[in-house]
Amino acid sequence: MINPDFVCGVLPGSLNRFTEAQLNYYRSCGQSAEIRAACLSGAFIGVESKSKVIEIEFIIKGRARNYLGFDLEVDDRVIKSIRIDLLPEMKKMKLKLFQFSDEKTRKIKLYLPVSVAIEILSFSAEGQPLKSPEKKLLCLGDSITQGMDAVFPFCTFPVITAKILNADLINQGVGGQIFDEKTSDENFPFQPDIITVAYGVNDWYRDFTIEKIEKSVFSYLEKLKKVFHQSKIFVITPVWTNVEDQTKAAGNLQDVRNIIENIAQSTGCNVIDGLSLVPHNNFYFVDGIHPNETGHLIYGVNLANAIIKNYT
Repeated sequence: MINPDFVCGVLPGSLNRFTEAQLNYYRSCGQSAEIRAACLSGAFIGVESKSKVIEIEFIIKGRARNYLGFDLEVDDRVIKSIRIDLLPEMKKMKLKLFQFSDEKTRKIKLYLPVSVAIEILSFSAEGQPLKSPEKKLLCLGDSITQGMDAVFPFCTFPVITAKILNADLINQGVGGQIFDEKTSDENFPFQPDIITVAYGVNDWYRDFTIEKIEKSVFSYLEKLKKVFHQSKIFVITPVWTNVEDQTKAAGNLQDVRNIIENIAQSTGCNVIDGLSLVPHNNFYFVDGIHPNETGHLIYGVNLANAIIKNYT
């Protein structure tokens, strides 16, 4: 088992990005939600080390996608990215990621898969844990916040936003999720300066009525403000999709954006227009809904700039 002090992007003294109460709730939501909550989205192994060999051994505990990716950053530069397409029989894996020619002290970060749950058995680099930034960022949301369907974890928008803001990140995105106040834990051990909230597409896609969406958005944000009364909360309306012209029980996606914006403003939250974050073109998306790596990178930069504009 890896030293928890080496893993960043998880809760204090833990190797999870959720509390046990939150994990229990996601387990009650079904296997799909349980697996997604177990993924280490936004997390990385961080160590200041002289080790020449960078190697990781892990067990695959669950799959939301049949591929995984790692990004290795050394002294603030990504020097290697790996994609592995998973076969059903793949359970335990050992990867030699890099070998240096000398033993110079380096700042090592290995970003972990966003859509596959793993248990880390060992990590070859030894040294001191990296110091976490003082500013803290909590990202809440659905599959896009989790990082799906990007392969490479470094490129996901919460990671990019956190790097620009120089913030310690906890990414609590879970694929398929909606505005649901039961996902919040009043005993949360991480006190963020900044919170981003990005739900809405699944609420619309599940054919919820206007009244149901209004009620769930309001109750979610009210509880969030109660739990994190000292945090600056930014509510992001849904980004562009290629189904903008479709109509469901609550209308089209723009109608849902309007609901979210109005309620967020009424509860004292800051609103960021999701339509301004990712270009309105399928080129930046995997499937017309989930951004690809390029879309995530643009999302992360634009979100960071919007937060800086409103936070400072």
